[in-house]
Amino acid sequence: MVLIADATALPGKGDDLRRALLESIPQSLAEADVSTFRLHEDRDRPGHFTLYQRFRNQHAVDLHVQTNHFALSVEALAQFAEGGKPQVTFYRVLSR
Repeated sequence: MVLIADATALPGKGDDLRRALLESIPQSLAEADVSTFRLHEDRDRPGHFTLYQRFRNQHAVDLHVQTNHFALSVEALAQFAEGGKPQVTFYRVLSR
């Protein structure tokens, strides 16, 4: 299962949002059923971030959203992102 989250930082808050999202990655990758957790920034639109996350299954997602580092990311998004949260899309993996 793949989850893609897109968020755009509020004006002047790109560095804050980038830092907060980057801080959560090592803890997320330490979770047993998380295989990929990559943060990307649009090279033409600084402050626009896409987080690509790959989980083994829905149960892994359910566990992830209960972690402290997820809660800290949610707080950072509420404080630094337009709309206070990302646009999230879930995907089924069809090929390897």
